[in-house]
Amino acid sequence: MARGLTKSYGDVQALRGADIDVAAGQITALLGRNGAGKTTMISIIAGLLRPDAGTVELDGIDVLSNLDEAAKLTGIAPQDTGVYGVLTVRENLEFFANLAGVERGSRATAATDVAEQLGLTELLDRRAAKLSGGEQRRLHTGCALVHRPQLLMLDEPTVGADVATRAQLIASVRAMANEGAAVIYTTHYLNEVEALDADIVIIDHGEVLARGTRDELVEAHRLSGLEFTLDAALDAATIDGLGLTATDLTANGGATYRTSDDRSIGALIADLGPRSEGLLAVESLRPDLETVFLAVTGDRLDEGGG
Repeated sequence: MARGLTKSYGDVQALRGADIDVAAGQITALLGRNGAGKTTMISIIAGLLRPDAGTVELDGIDVLSNLDEAAKLTGIAPQDTGVYGVLTVRENLEFFANLAGVERGSRATAATDVAEQLGLTELLDRRAAKLSGGEQRRLHTGCALVHRPQLLMLDEPTVGADVATRAQLIASVRAMANEGAAVIYTTHYLNEVEALDADIVIIDHGEVLARGTRDELVEAHRLSGLEFTLDAALDAATIDGLGLTATDLTANGGATYRTSDDRSIGALIADLGPRSEGLLAVESLRPDLETVFLAVTGDRLDEGGG
C-alpha cells in the first residue's frame, strides 16, 4: 500500500522510508510514541499531505496522483474531533456522505445505518453541539465510515472517551473489518489492540521497526526480568557488576535499571545491598505487548493521545 514514505518538517524528519500494508478485512494497529510519525503516515495515505518521497497505492489507484478518486475509497477520522456543531447528527453524516460521493438517494440510509451501528439513532435530530464528548467522538468516527470506505483510518479514536464509547467504537471497527474494509488504527492503549485482534506495526522516529501478529512479536522480542528505580544513580562499575541496563534518569538524580535474567526481587535486593534502601519501585517484566514495545524501541508506550 505505502512504500518508502519520507517526510520532513524543516529539520525534523517525521518519516524515514516507512512502509505499511493492510489487506481487505485486516485491522492493523499502528503503535508509536508521541511524535513517532503515525499521524503523518496516515495523513499521507489519506491524501491530506504530500510526502517528500514514496508511493501510496489503493486498489490499483495511485493515491497521490488521483486524490478525488482515492477519497471515495478512504475514510479518516483524525485525532481532533471534527463535526459541525450547528448541524444535527443526521446532517453531519449526510454532509460527509455527500463529500465522499454517496449518491443523493442513498445518503439518508447511509446516515441511519451508521447511526445505528454507533448507538446514535436516538440522537439523529440533535445538534452536534448538544452531544456529550463521547457522543461527539462516535459521530466523528461515523463521518469517516458513513460511505463504507475500502480503507478506514482512525487516529487515536478513543482518546478521552468513556468506557461505553470505547466499547462501541471497538465493536464498529471490528464490524467494518468483517465487512471487508482494511483498517489502520493508531492507539496508545494496548488493551484495544488485543480486543481488535489486530496485526501490529511499531514505528519510532519515523521508521517502522517491527511488524507482525501479537504472538509473532512477543516470540521475536521476548523480554523478561525486573525493572526498578533507585533514588540515586549507580556507578558504572556497579551496573556492570550486577548485569544491569540503565534505561532512564529521574528528575531528582535517581535512575531506572533493568535486569535481563530470572533474578527474583529478593535476589535483587540482596545484590544491591545497602543501596536497596533507595528502591522507589520494582516491576516484573513479563512477555506481552508492553514489553515488546519496550524491547523494540527502548521505551514504554505512553497511554495518552498525541
